[in-house]
Amino acid sequence: MRAKPKVAIITPGSFPIPSSRSSSVETVVERLTNTLQNEVEFTIFGKKTKGLLRTEKLGNISYIRFIYRNWQGYLLKVVSVLSKLQPQIIQIENRPKYIPLVKQKFNKTPVWLSLHSTKFISASHIARDELVYCLHLVDKVIVNSHFLKNFLVEQTGCEAAKVVVNHLGVNTDQFVSKWSTNRLNRNEQVKTQLNIEGKKIILFVGRLRKIKGVHKILQAMPAIIQAVPDTLLVIAGSAYYGSDRKTNYVNDLYRLAKKFSNHVSFLSFIPHSEIHVWFEAADLVLVPSTGNEAFGLVNVEAMACGVPVIATNIGGMPEVIVHGKTGYLINTQNIEKELAQYVIELLNHPEKIKELGLNSVNRVNENFTWEKSASRVYHWYNEAIMEK
Repeated sequence: MRAKPKVAIITPGSFPIPSSRSSSVETVVERLTNTLQNEVEFTIFGKKTKGLLRTEKLGNISYIRFIYRNWQGYLLKVVSVLSKLQPQIIQIENRPKYIPLVKQKFNKTPVWLSLHSTKFISASHIARDELVYCLHLVDKVIVNSHFLKNFLVEQTGCEAAKVVVNHLGVNTDQFVSKWSTNRLNRNEQVKTQLNIEGKKIILFVGRLRKIKGVHKILQAMPAIIQAVPDTLLVIAGSAYYGSDRKTNYVNDLYRLAKKFSNHVSFLSFIPHSEIHVWFEAADLVLVPSTGNEAFGLVNVEAMACGVPVIATNIGGMPEVIVHGKTGYLINTQNIEKELAQYVIELLNHPEKIKELGLNSVNRVNENFTWEKSASRVYHWYNEAIMEK
């Protein structure tokens, strides 16, 4: 019987794992490792917080946690324990600046970078020369979209062959199609439970940051309300993960919404374990990002529930959404107008919403499940170990 690959995963240390109040990075790590826990021997390093033990085993996954004060101190603690573990592969999540120290200590061990977005390869987080050096040291880079791979290669000259694409997935036990026969009328049932019955729900889920484009939805609302008076925009999220602390941008959103307050509802932070309920209640999900999002889990989670997504034609969005078949892609130069146009068209034609929703479910099942995503990672682990 083949021995299990022995893999150590270093999460950034910014958020605890596992936790319902973490970022998408920890969510992805949790989903992939849970799916592969019977095939791979995982040790996950993360942040120590109240309520989480310093070391524990959950299922077949070992967790080791340290108090995070700064990234250098955190990483030194991780490295000291790694020496005793002797993993076959070390995987660093979303922090290229961690690579040199780890590679210096483990120069004979494959060190991988799992990159989730463009944020931590931007000039505000790491100098270009330093980034190029880090990518030169690393043995493999896993990215979640072809957009992110192309961006990385073009910006840094990183060897394209060492960058592999692994589209993310959906937990299809949690995110279930509301069009399946045993869930018919689920949309209206959930609306009644949430006390929003009789409304047509357009939903935004995510952090309330300018780059996410929430203000663009609010700017489109007057036209939408005029055409479809029973529309309710639900904004689910906050400026910070796990906190309702308001920023100037969030205060601006509240001011914009005051003009039509009966048509807008702000929800505080919703744990990932509960967000599927709001997808089930939604008629449409809007993702009007103004910056290059690499993938966006919200797209595939909404689609798995049978909800069409209207998103900007930017970053990795076109790799997920098929324009006119599972949802719509809109021009970043004309967001408010096109957003209003497609929202009005779909809300006035519920049969089209169902058609796009069913297509979305099929697309997720064919391309975006955690099982498919985990299978690719497992293949790369075995491939790397056999090459050693």
